[in-house]
Amino acid sequence: MNKETIEFIERSSLADGDYVSVGFEIIKPDKCFPNMIVEDISASSCPDLRREIPHNWYVDKKQRNIGFLSRDEAHILYNNALKFRGKKALAIGCWYGWSACHIALAGVELDVIDPLLGREDIYESVNNSLQCAGVRDLVNLVVDYSPEKVEELANQSECKWSLIFIDGSHEAPSSLNDAIICEQFAESDALILFHNLNVPDVAQGLDYLKQKGWNTMIYQTMQIMGVAWRGNIQPVLHQPDPKVNWSLPDHLQNYSVSELSTDLVNEFIEILITIRPYTLLGEIRLFSLYSLARKICIEDIPGNFVECGSYKGGAAALLAFVIKRYSLRPRLLYACDTFEGMPEPTGVDIYNGIPANLTGFGVGTLKAPITENIESVCQLLKVKDIVVPVKGLFAQTLPQYKSEIGSIALLHADGDWYESTMDIFNTLYDSVVPNGLIQVDDYGHWDGCKKALHDFESLRGEQFNLYRIDYTAVWFKKGEVIDAQQI
Repeated sequence: MNKETIEFIERSSLADGDYVSVGFEIIKPDKCFPNMIVEDISASSCPDLRREIPHNWYVDKKQRNIGFLSRDEAHILYNNALKFRGKKALAIGCWYGWSACHIALAGVELDVIDPLLGREDIYESVNNSLQCAGVRDLVNLVVDYSPEKVEELANQSECKWSLIFIDGSHEAPSSLNDAIICEQFAESDALILFHNLNVPDVAQGLDYLKQKGWNTMIYQTMQIMGVAWRGNIQPVLHQPDPKVNWSLPDHLQNYSVSELSTDLVNEFIEILITIRPYTLLGEIRLFSLYSLARKICIEDIPGNFVECGSYKGGAAALLAFVIKRYSLRPRLLYACDTFEGMPEPTGVDIYNGIPANLTGFGVGTLKAPITENIESVCQLLKVKDIVVPVKGLFAQTLPQYKSEIGSIALLHADGDWYESTMDIFNTLYDSVVPNGLIQVDDYGHWDGCKKALHDFESLRGEQFNLYRIDYTAVWFKKGEVIDAQQI
């Protein structure tokens, strides 16, 4: 990815008329689409638009009658795709590449099928945008029609897809036929997204998957998106813009809508604003921690919270806030870190083939003195009495504090390296109560972290039922039996 071009922006930086759900990582590849403009919905002749939704409708100025996904819809794609980094994805329908770019930026290997790519001007525009975003080598552009080409491509490549996005023709039976063929070539752990379900003909595809036993859900967005999933995967949760008076068309009334409570959303945003300078975790991982911690408190699962790898303390303060706000019993949050920088990695601590010490995040980095960081953010959230900073290497401090910590309801393992992760699990895993929750931050980023988790599984003769949060973080429930599928 070209990080000089792709902006990772804060929520407060969104333009007027743009909305992105809470709990989403936000990117802005707009510089790669120089012809993209905001079109006046009232002046458009497009028959499928929900003109009552006051969100920006983006189009290519060379062809202004067909729009792109809204900012929120594009981020539903991106944040769901983050769960599938390194895996195969398929997009039916491309137009000028806005959706394909967002999917590819999540790091998947993307096949795109669209007959309009046969037009030289569209192909060149899509190609240039993907090159600008630094993801051209991840995308296979196929000039052809679905559903025939889907089957041919799958057979030629001997592949199945984990993530599928259906946004082709809006006339029946195209969406239905695409859903039928895609189900045949979807992985056992798979997620299929649909765009423009405001059109009844498009909804036929989601209806089919629902009838076939897939889990289904609606995303309330400008043009309405839908998701079907099966296996050991869960779609991202979405909060519709609370400023909009939403309604569903009759043909979607039997679907559940992804919707978080307004109070919960507002609370998380307030916490996020406070802790943002004190954490490197992205919003999607912070929201996962918030949700898991809140679940434990509401269900009154016994035990303290432990975070191993606290850096400046933002995530620790968030967890402590949840304890203060929701816990039905006294709990503490133990925040464990050297607070003097990262320890020395080993040879297995690699990212994308690069040894840790050559990545800019090696030994000695991420130093965060307690008084200037974790104590400060805990003071801001008024949770200092709940947080116990534990300074030192995990191998030394965790055995010393194990008895004091006692039972653990939530363990946040953010140790990065192989040895650090092994120290966390070897020392603390037995203290995690049945149905306790564990979030591991670096499973998909550092090779050493992933190896440590699976080595520990082998040592214990267990197999954790891992749920992906984004490209790197996972969580699991202690004692939950894994299905036949693996992450």
